[in-house]
Amino acid sequence: MSPYTSYELFTLKAAGIFNGDDYGGFNRGRVVPDKPAPPIVGKVTANSIELFWDQNSMEDPSGGRLRYCIQEEEDLSRKGFGNVYNGFAKNNVFRGLEQNKTYRYRLRISNDNGHSPWSQVIAVTTTRTPLSGNDLHSAVLHWELEKVEAILEETDEELVDSPDTFGMSPLMIASQKGYTGIVSHLIAHSADVNFSNTSGKNRLCIYIFDHSLMLACSGGHMKIAVQLFEHGASLDSKDNGGSGCLHWAVDGNKPDCIQWLLDKGIQVDVEDDFGCSPLLRLASMNGNVEVAKILIENGADVNKTDKIKKSPLMVAAVNGHFPLVQLLVENGADVHAGNKYGKTALDFAESFGRKNVVAYLQAVLEQEHSTAGDPGTTSPSKESESGHDG
Repeated sequence: MSPYTSYELFTLKAAGIFNGDDYGGFNRGRVVPDKPAPPIVGKVTANSIELFWDQNSMEDPSGGRLRYCIQEEEDLSRKGFGNVYNGFAKNNVFRGLEQNKTYRYRLRISNDNGHSPWSQVIAVTTTRTPLSGNDLHSAVLHWELEKVEAILEETDEELVDSPDTFGMSPLMIASQKGYTGIVSHLIAHSADVNFSNTSGKNRLCIYIFDHSLMLACSGGHMKIAVQLFEHGASLDSKDNGGSGCLHWAVDGNKPDCIQWLLDKGIQVDVEDDFGCSPLLRLASMNGNVEVAKILIENGADVNKTDKIKKSPLMVAAVNGHFPLVQLLVENGADVHAGNKYGKTALDFAESFGRKNVVAYLQAVLEQEHSTAGDPGTTSPSKESESGHDG
């Protein structure tokens, strides 16, 4: 098509400038840009694509300043191409894109005389958002084993121990919840079995403590404890209060875990930073008699006190754990012993209104007084079978 109007053509022909359709120098002075090369791809992220276009060879002062138009088409979109850039710059960053999606681009150049043909189309795919510790924690929390596997395969080893906002690593959470399969995959990807959170609780301690308290499960959770141990988890780890795995196992009220730890060589009277033994801890918590029997059968000292001379019997009396009080007395607990301030188990029971404990301890003392040295004396009768004072 001629760039001139009919009147302009008539005038030029009348002047003898050119003949027919040969526009000569005038036509050459009004050329439009040639078909450009496709844009050059720069930096690509999950949500942006950078494109460059270098058309220095096309600069032509006679046609005016070059203007560039970029059109974009989304993958699988029915909308077709649409303008996403019009201007004079030779590069642009296209933002707000979707991750892991393909976009197609083409370039057209314009000058005062018209437009070039569209360039060849290029296809660019955005990246996926980099996986983070949050992704791994979410997959662990929701027991998404396949997703955990995929994340571990795509990321480096540093991510496997990334802590959450509470300082807990993915392996700590999986161990706490009893997710055996996830634990296996995390360990296989070099998860640190002795990683500690901000409170100093390592995975093995947290697993045994929360095993029964939070999930009320057994079986597979024991398998996790063994698995962690076999991969180097330290049974001697302690939290910031000096409590070890055996203290947490007692808190969790799981006899099988307690016996396993004792079989592995944990000292039955191991102390925390306050001098509290597992048996004393038991008296201050749930007072479970079956757990107490395991500790006593494995040599726990029923008269071992903490740093202010509190004994398991005193603490059991305070909390009204009547069956435990009986068990301790039957296994040699000293009913006469006083704490740092001279207060005995009976004093504590009276102060806290533990009536059946008071009656029982008084009966013990009276019997000792009346039958001192009599080997045939039987223990006092049980005043209550309720297990606890109100």
